[in-house]
This record gives sequence, structure tokens and C-alpha cells, in this order.
Amino acid sequence: MKPFFHPRAWPVAAGMAAVTAITAVAFGLAACGGGSSGSTRPGARIWGYIQLPDGNKMRYSVVFPEGPGPFPVLMEYDGYASGSLIPKDTQSWTREGYAVMGLNVPGTGCSTGEDQWADESVGAAGAHAVEWAARQPWSTGKVGMVGYSYSGYDQLWVAAQRPPSLKAIAPGKNVADPYRDVAYPGGIQNIGFPANWWRQFPEIWRAAAEQARELDGDTACARVVEENIRKIQRPELDMARWLEEDRFFGARYAAKSAMYSTHRIDIPTLGTQSWQDEQVGPRMGYYEDTIAPDRMWLISSNGDHHTDNAPVIRETMKRFYARFLKGENNGFEKTPRVLLAQEMQWTQAPQPQALDYGQLRPSAVASFDRLPVRVTPMSLWLQPGGRLGDAPPQAQRQSASYSYPLPASEVNEPKEDGTMGEWTASPARDGLLRFTTAPLPRTLGFYGEASLDLWLSATANDTDVQVTLSEVRPDGQEMFVQRGWLRASMRALDGKRSTALRPWGDFTEAAVRPLTPGEPVLMRVEIQKFAHVFRAGSSLRVTLDTPSQTGYWAFGNLAVPSINTVWMDRSRPSKIVLGHIAYAHAPAWPDCRRMLRQPCRANEEPVPDGVGPMPPL
Repeated sequence: MKPFFHPRAWPVAAGMAAVTAITAVAFGLAACGGGSSGSTRPGARIWGYIQLPDGNKMRYSVVFPEGPGPFPVLMEYDGYASGSLIPKDTQSWTREGYAVMGLNVPGTGCSTGEDQWADESVGAAGAHAVEWAARQPWSTGKVGMVGYSYSGYDQLWVAAQRPPSLKAIAPGKNVADPYRDVAYPGGIQNIGFPANWWRQFPEIWRAAAEQARELDGDTACARVVEENIRKIQRPELDMARWLEEDRFFGARYAAKSAMYSTHRIDIPTLGTQSWQDEQVGPRMGYYEDTIAPDRMWLISSNGDHHTDNAPVIRETMKRFYARFLKGENNGFEKTPRVLLAQEMQWTQAPQPQALDYGQLRPSAVASFDRLPVRVTPMSLWLQPGGRLGDAPPQAQRQSASYSYPLPASEVNEPKEDGTMGEWTASPARDGLLRFTTAPLPRTLGFYGEASLDLWLSATANDTDVQVTLSEVRPDGQEMFVQRGWLRASMRALDGKRSTALRPWGDFTEAAVRPLTPGEPVLMRVEIQKFAHVFRAGSSLRVTLDTPSQTGYWAFGNLAVPSINTVWMDRSRPSKIVLGHIAYAHAPAWPDCRRMLRQPCRANEEPVPDGVGPMPPL
């Protein structure tokens, strides 16, 4: 695995941490502890500590806009350095008339306590801080929460506590189901992002302590930081260690899963997700489906972890907060429930080295009137000769095989300058199978999750599968769309949560079922959420091979060699099921050089002759 990103060069993102929950603290006004400095004059910055009922203190800082006040408050709550440093988006929000408050989770940065990472106790502490902010003389009493990634999923925990003064949240790029979302995609350990994310905290917190000393004369912070670093290195709190040891979904992961609490959220919520998010992925525990439809909006797009900084998303957020925190009659409540920013791309080619997200523009914006988006399941069957068609196979016995584990193509691998790598060529032809449609007679649009319903046998008693969905274009380029993964022994499903498009893995230890070598079994591979328009003349392609580097994700693959055989006959029909929906789009294929996280590579295999599948009418 290549070196991980440096936190100063690339904004830090979501991930996982550990431990058992503590009793939730009650709401109420907390005293401001510690040495606050500065004043509440317009444009000033103040800082201090909010004392919790259990005696712990959370470090905060507030920056005020120009004007007489009081102000509505936007709070960024995370485990990085928001309580010590000025949050990164402060200036853009103070210009809009908000007091911007940064707050550190207990047990992180300068805040005392146990770092619970994400659970009910973190939500309760944040809810306590919301009520504290609402009671301050510089506040209108209306508090919103802002931020994506770590601060995004903390918003879910806080809002589920229903603090009375919290009026709106905009949680972006979430991890609401940490086991399935990012730690063990398809039951295979992600050995790339989670542990590397966790190892950055000592450096981040020590930098925060230095800034607290230089900006505020806060010398106590450094002592708290060193104590917090010692705590997270204890075996029971070391997330990297327990991710390695705890390979199955159970009580510890469930306690960290906000998806079990998000149904309690009853305030306006504006979520964001990026299909090719290189850090936390796009799955988000499907939390958006648990919130009451009249309270939930969602902005989706292709791209990476930082698209919240793109103008089309930022302007929507401004209108959202203005409506629900300022009370502006701007009609936001009539905004379609889902906005799809299609084919987000740079205004210049190739991608700028400085990664100025202000240069991102979608080719078109589509909208949908409800969540979940209503799609029609569309099946395409794997056929002999590497074809993908709209009719089930009819042969009595038909299969194709590939060798496992062999190196597979990498996509969006991070570079040291913060940009992402391209999609590499497939290094081992006998280590993959490809299935491709003939050119499409009409354009096909898809939205949401998908399922590869795969009949597979192996010569080993277990194996790992990677599926890649791509578009083969008439210009000879193959564009990356999405991936999914599954460990064959972890194929058992949660029947209550699974649908035709959404195979929901059980992943408990009791559900493990090793393969019988040579015996075909049905397994459903969850393909991560995406939206993509396959224009007439293009082909869809499904590739099967060994899990490989995808963004910051790397996989702890099984090492036992196997010949994996895919079955595609009358009694064992393997198919991909996609969520078809028609929506307006730009007429021309996008420029591969400008597309955000959907790189192209030269097509390595001919497209079948004939006419491809017809979309449902």
C-alpha cells in the first residue's frame, strides 16, 4: 500500500474509533469553564470550555460575523481540532451572518473525557453544547450543525437526542453503519483507510494544542492532549487493534451505528454523498431512508470526499440554513427532496493540482420528488462468451473461470500531491472475467445501489470477490462507475433489510458459511450506490476479479489460491440488478480528463456485436 495522505495536505475525514458507551448526559445549561479570552464584539473570536454534568470539559471556539447580533449559530462538532482552531469554513458562514462555533468531542484534542468516537454519549454531549450555545447572549437561540465526515456523522448522533434548540443539520459523507460502510466492505477488512486515519490523531491533536497555546495562551490544552493520546493507545481503545481483532458484526459495531438512532431525527436534514468517496464510501448506512420524508433532503453526485465545497452544493446549503435558522421565506421547503449533480467535473482539464473545488461544475442537475428514489429493478444476465444481456441464459450447463488471487486494476489511488491516480490497466488477464453488453440502442440512467446475484464455485473453501461496473464508450475509452465486494463465506443476508437491489449482509460470526469446494452457491454482492447515464452507443460492463486498491481503501484479501467459477446456465443464472430511472442529462459524453473520480482507461477488450439491452418503458 502506498503512503497514506498527510493531514495538512488533504482534509481529514471520517473513519472509526472505539469503546463502550457511557451514560448519556442530561440537557441543560453548562458553565463556561477554563480561561475564555477575547470579547463578543462583532468579528471577534472567543474560546473556552463547556463543562458537562459528569465533570468533563469540551473545548470550544466561536467566531462572530459583522453586525450587532444576536446571531444564529452553526456548530461544527468533531474529534479533530474544531474547538481549538477556527473551523475551516468559518469565513464563508460568518459572511452569511452566522456565529460559527467549533467544538471538540470529549476525549479528543483539548477536551477531557473518554474518546467514544461515535455513540449515544457523543450525541448527548453535543446536545448539551447545543443548549449551552442557545442560551448565550450572542445567540438567537437557534442552532444548526455544519460539516461533513467526522462532523457529519456526529450531527446524526446529536440530532437523534432531539435537543430543543437544534433547528437544522446538514450531515455530509457519513458512516452510519461503520462495519458495512467502511471497516469491512462485504465482510473483507479494509486495511487501508480506517487504521491509517486513526494513527493521525496524535499529530492532529498536538498541532491543536500548539495553536491553542499560540492563539489563546491556553497551556492546559497540551496536558489534556497527551493524556488523550495515552488513552487511545490503550488496547481496549486502540481502534486499529480492535478492528483487526473484531472481524464480525456484533454489539460493539452496533453501538457505533447511528442508523439505529436516526429514525428519531425530527428536524430539517440536508445530507450529501459522493459516489466515489475515496475515504468513507457512499453507503452511509442508508440512514437517509430512516428519516421522515418531510424532514429529509439529499444532494448526490459523482466525486470524492470533498464535494461539499462545490458551488452547486454550497449554494443549496446556504438556502437551507437561511430558511431554517434565519427564517427567510426563500421557499426551500419546496425544493425537490433529491438533487443529483451529474458528472461533476473540473472547469479545466486535467484536474487542477491545487484541487480548487470552486472549479467543479455538474454537466446537469436532475431532481426527484422523494426518498428513497423510486427506481425500477433492471436485470442483465451474464452470458457465455463474455456477453451481458437482457434475457436469462438457456444452456443446461455453462460456466467460466478465473484465477484468484491475482493482482487487479487500481482506481483513484491517492497521490502525494492530494490528487487521485487514474484507473490502471488490468495486470493479469487470467485473473478476471468481463461481461459486456452490445452497444445500447437507447440511453439508460441508473440511480442507487445494485446487486450482483452471482452463482459461484471455488476450489478453495473461501474466496473474495470484487465486481466493477464500467461504461465502454464508442471513443474506445472505458469509464469507471462503481465497485462492490464480498467474502464468499460471509454471503448470508439479513432478510428483513435486503431487497432486490440492496443485499444487506448479516456478517455475524454465527452466519459464516464456508464453501464446499466445487459446489456452486448463490451469493449477492452489494454494489455501492451510484448514479450514471449510459448513453446510446455505449456498453455496460461487469468485471470480476480480486479486490484491489480503490481510493484509500485496500483489502485484507484471503491468500489461499482458488479457481473461481462463475455459473450462467438455466438453473444457475447469474445477473446484475440495477436501479433504472430516466432523468434529464447532458447530451454529450463528458470529457474523461475533467471527470471527478470517474477516470477512463483504454478499452482492453472488444465490445460484442449486435444491439444491447432495451430499457424498460
